[in-house]
Amino acid sequence: MDHFHGGVDLRARTPLKVIAPTDGWIERIGINPPGYGRTLYFRMSDGNTATFGHLSRYEPALQEMVRDSQLVTGTNRVDFTFDSTNAPRYKAGETICFTGSSGRGPAHLHFEVRTGAVQRDPLSFYKPKDFDKPVIAGVRWIKLSDYIPTATGNDLVLSASPRVKSNEPIAFMVRAFDPGPWGRNAVPFAVRVYENERLIFEDHCSDIDLLGPSNIYEKLVYPEFKNNDRDVRRLFEWPDRNLAIDDDLPLGWIEDFVGVIRVEVEDRNGNTESVRIPVEAGLPKERMRKEMSCESNGYTLTGDEVSLSWAELFPIGNECRINDENFAFPAKQVLTASESFEPGKYFYKRSGTTGKTPLWRIPSADSTKMSCFVLRGGTYGIARDDSPPKLTLSGTSGKVSFTLVDPESSIDDSRVRCKIDGEVAIPEYEYEEDGGAVWTQSKLSSGKHRVEFEAANRAGLLKTWDTTVTIP
Repeated sequence: MDHFHGGVDLRARTPLKVIAPTDGWIERIGINPPGYGRTLYFRMSDGNTATFGHLSRYEPALQEMVRDSQLVTGTNRVDFTFDSTNAPRYKAGETICFTGSSGRGPAHLHFEVRTGAVQRDPLSFYKPKDFDKPVIAGVRWIKLSDYIPTATGNDLVLSASPRVKSNEPIAFMVRAFDPGPWGRNAVPFAVRVYENERLIFEDHCSDIDLLGPSNIYEKLVYPEFKNNDRDVRRLFEWPDRNLAIDDDLPLGWIEDFVGVIRVEVEDRNGNTESVRIPVEAGLPKERMRKEMSCESNGYTLTGDEVSLSWAELFPIGNECRINDENFAFPAKQVLTASESFEPGKYFYKRSGTTGKTPLWRIPSADSTKMSCFVLRGGTYGIARDDSPPKLTLSGTSGKVSFTLVDPESSIDDSRVRCKIDGEVAIPEYEYEEDGGAVWTQSKLSSGKHRVEFEAANRAGLLKTWDTTVTIP
């Protein structure tokens, strides 16, 4: 479990029963083809919410509710909630849904626990006997003048009584894991930094506040994670790159200090491991850098001030490059182009020399500009897709199946609609399969059936089909 994933994945054949972990009630049901697929949120008796993802179906009464909602909206993607007064209720041990492979990935069960809007580490709620300490695999340090978004720090040889000496403020990074009884290594429960035994930084590694500011990349060193699959965790908050000499440094930074720093890692059962490092650290000598531009080539980047203080935009033909490929913001920024939107236009991120990864456009009433979310550095631009989606239909065993693809700008699954013989039907669009079965309220008889189909790509091009499919 890491900050890209707010839960645990459990191997599971499909379909296996998923039972209510406690007495409780259904809080929310959602179907999100590109993500968790069919999902169920169950409010437990302790007030926390258990989340189950990638399901194949729900228990019959819930499945009927889902189908009713889909028929009203006409789309496979649904999201509806209950409150405690009208929610379906279940006793501990009763079946509530079934494992599957909807959304992304092979058959498995995604399981997480939420306290309000905070994703909690589900392993912390199950504490088998565990006397093994967490492992500190490496400690690194970084100085204030380093290029923090991509710098992976200076390694310390832990077996050789390491010391750190710098004439400017420093901070630490750690690579650690919990071997525990889980069958595979997990991230620790918490990491802490002490300055002469005074706590100056603490991070509960696996708690993610969904309503708070995004901090995925703030806590991970992105180049190491991407290139070497190493979860190097920052033990400090990002400073504003325009920091003045007399500004306070954010948490985790050590300045004007001579003494011992202790980095501590704790697992879910309270076992701890520490490393002590003698440190000499100085004061900031000057303003960290000159002002950089968040505008270029008709593109403007907006967002939080700390993130933007590290950003710089460069023109590349008609495109815009933001820093470099190894750069990662601590939170989503908004890239806006002073170009009017019309169906056929879409944002992309350059992939290699010729590839384009399509991005979602942020809906706006102002059609004179186009915007999208940006989380990482790279080259961005706007392209045209003048080809609408392509549809293939077939009939077998009393049902219609479909394949829907758009090789350039991808499918907008929220705009997939279908009618069979004039009745609303539900195309069960799956992100990785580019299609699936079309659900109808009753099995289709042998013979010819009229199929009316509608779909759009991310560039906003809509196409409709009116055709006949024969069921053998």
